[in-house]
Amino acid sequence: MAEAASYWERIVMRTAILMTLAAGLTTWCGAANAGTYIVEESQSHYIACYDRVYVPAKIAVNTRGKLVRPYSQSWEVSGDSWNYVRNVPVYIQTRRVVEPDHYTLVSGACK
Repeated sequence: MAEAASYWERIVMRTAILMTLAAGLTTWCGAANAGTYIVEESQSHYIACYDRVYVPAKIAVNTRGKLVRPYSQSWEVSGDSWNYVRNVPVYIQTRRVVEPDHYTLVSGACK
């Protein structure tokens, strides 16, 4: 058991040392690349620029709006032929505005 414990202790120690070296190397490399510099540029008098985009209205359409004729069954007679048929319901479609049409401003490049 003592040999197994020392084996795992060595593995943990090696892992800790490697992680410490990796963290130190990362910090050292990052510090070498960091820096400040000055850039000359002309600044625009625009603070923000937007493009106007049209958004169409959202309309909820109900195909079963107003009932005109309910479901029914009836007989159709044609000469000697009698057929028992179904008559599907008839509706008038209704529409409701969910969101009216409008313009929205989208951030864009200044011209």
